[in-house]
Amino acid sequence: MRRLVLLLAALAVLATLWPARSTGRPDLGRAQQGINDLSQEVRSQFPEGIVFKLDFVSEEAVKEVRFRYAIAPDGARAYGVPDCVGVTAVQCTFDLESTVDNFLIPGVEITYFWEIRDHAGNIIETEPGRCMYEDDRFQWETLSEDGLTVWSYDASESDVRSLLSAGRETLERMGVLLGTKMDFPVKVFLYDSARDMEPVILAGQLSPQGGVVTLGEVVVSDTAVVANDAFSLDILRHELSHIVLRRAVRGPFRNLPAWIEEGVAVYGQSRPMADMESALESAIDRNQPLSVRSLSSASVGESEGSVSLFYGQSYSLVRFLIDEYGEEKLRALLAAFREGNRTDDALMQVYGFDQDGLENAWRGSVGLPERVIEEGQGQPPRPLPQITPFGAGESPPEQEVAPAAGDEEDDGVAVVALMVVALATVAVASAFAGAAVLLLRRR
Repeated sequence: MRRLVLLLAALAVLATLWPARSTGRPDLGRAQQGINDLSQEVRSQFPEGIVFKLDFVSEEAVKEVRFRYAIAPDGARAYGVPDCVGVTAVQCTFDLESTVDNFLIPGVEITYFWEIRDHAGNIIETEPGRCMYEDDRFQWETLSEDGLTVWSYDASESDVRSLLSAGRETLERMGVLLGTKMDFPVKVFLYDSARDMEPVILAGQLSPQGGVVTLGEVVVSDTAVVANDAFSLDILRHELSHIVLRRAVRGPFRNLPAWIEEGVAVYGQSRPMADMESALESAIDRNQPLSVRSLSSASVGESEGSVSLFYGQSYSLVRFLIDEYGEEKLRALLAAFREGNRTDDALMQVYGFDQDGLENAWRGSVGLPERVIEEGQGQPPRPLPQITPFGAGESPPEQEVAPAAGDEEDDGVAVVALMVVALATVAVASAFAGAAVLLLRRR
């Protein structure tokens, strides 16, 4: 297939995304009155992005051209100002770049149209189009079952079917645990190696670290990328658990602490990785586990041991809540987060203790004495940025782009996990990019 798949077709549903304003707005001219010799081209430049081109002849002098688009599944409506030359015979180019702030991964669909305004006040829109961004270095094949599709290019059919089976089981099991239903298709892109996967990994762009290889990641809410180097089944389970969790707490108030994000994802695996278990056991033996409040963000240190401990203890906390208080209360906790409660308030509402109370209850369960909380230590830290996939309920950052007017099994290799979050400030607005990742450290 080694090419970008182009699907240029009329999409009636797009009318609901960009409804025509009827008060004081000129006729949109969907039949393209006044525009002749119109042609369009879409060209992939993986991994840099996609280039859109438009050529046309206008009966009136052209005042402005805009490129309007949305990136599914999470991107809000946006427009870009293309580079255009000519007055009546016009050629326009819009480069939709894949950047840290607007990261494109295989499988995302872009719906788009061009809006042409002339000096006579006419506004003409081209027929809507749709294309899927694709890693065109490989000849992809797909296998699908019950709403889950695995894309692969060099894996055996038995390997892919094993992933399909593990993936479907994880989606169902975690959906029951977290009280949500996966009512949308989920995609998995299986790469033969982590090296092949590097260009589609946001974590590598946000926080390049020598000697670390990413084995799995979730950037958008319906797609996971997984490398087939090692532990691929549990990496898949981990990343799909992130997708289910995001679905369970969907909404404008999503503000989960990192220990729930990653603890739930590790709980979704067949078992924690060996280095996570050993790091936690060592910390308990030395009476030096991390405080629950410090686990609110993934910034607990970058050494292999601290990262492994972060994941091991996050998992242990989530398992403690489930084993001690039951699955129903975990679902109630997620509902409290979904309603906008902060961590202490959500815990108090459901369990009757805050983060410090949780910490001491958990410490008792693993045979440690309570930690004495000195005055002032129990105050909540400064709120962290909300961790969401880019564009979920927000407008994408400007890249000559602005919101549209009117639109608002252990083999001795240490395995560690890390959530990478980047904060990008654009003009007067901020957008956040979140990635759930599983990493393999080189020896």
